[in-house]
Amino acid sequence: MKRCWTFLCIGLLVLGVVSTASAKWTEITTADLKTKMDGGNILVINPLSSIEYNNLHIEGSVNISVPELKIKLPTDKAKPLAFYCLGRK
Repeated sequence: MKRCWTFLCIGLLVLGVVSTASAKWTEITTADLKTKMDGGNILVINPLSSIEYNNLHIEGSVNISVPELKIKLPTDKAKPLAFYCLGRK
């Protein structure tokens, strides 16, 4: 049973990676991010908890935690989104 559960988890992980692999994303520099933010051409999102966001965040960014992403992401698909976090913990 444990082996079956392991294969199921691996299968779901692979499926998730394959389904998101077609999504279009690009890494940008901090200078590019600042330029886009100053021009109002990007929405910067910190997906961490509100405690972590309140402790340290980029001014002008918004906090949408991972569990809330599906319901709180903007419906305007034309505006680019930038996600950031504090790195490895």
